[in-house]
Amino acid sequence: CKEPFKKLVHQGMILGENGIKMGKRFPEFVVNPSDIVKKYGADTLRTYEMFIGTFDAAAAWSDDGVKGCRRFLERVWKLQDSLVDGDSYSKELESKMHQTIKKVSSDYESLKYNTAIAAMMTLVNEFYKAGKVTRKEFETLLILLNPVAPHMTEELWADLGYEGRLYQTAWPEFDEEKTV
Repeated sequence: CKEPFKKLVHQGMILGENGIKMGKRFPEFVVNPSDIVKKYGADTLRTYEMFIGTFDAAAAWSDDGVKGCRRFLERVWKLQDSLVDGDSYSKELESKMHQTIKKVSSDYESLKYNTAIAAMMTLVNEFYKAGKVTRKEFETLLILLNPVAPHMTEELWADLGYEGRLYQTAWPEFDEEKTV
């Protein structure tokens, strides 16, 4: 094709908390990413930026939203305490696992990061309701979450004794029959 790319997607603008465009004209509304990284970590900032709204729409910044994403990542971290042996999905969560893999995979492909993260949040809630998470379920969650929170997921991957780097791991596949 004559263009340097086949598809162009414009991302939305992140506005100040009051809905006003951040910039030199309104410096009091500017959020410095370095400050957020220092306080909450890079993975929290990445997660929030992807969760804030649809990729192509403008969205207002929210400190509460940042804190919510931080809580989500902390809940993922604490799942280590609920790990049980198992190289397969539990019967109770097998369908939910396949639904989540399907949803997250599809949403990443169509740049719907916010709904992919929401699906993973729902899955984490299911783990807490069950009171346990198998190693296979946790492994799958880490793979799905890696594009959003690479630092934390790589650290968890290494701590759990998995070989190699997480980002080089094959993407999980879902069974359509088990999504029903």
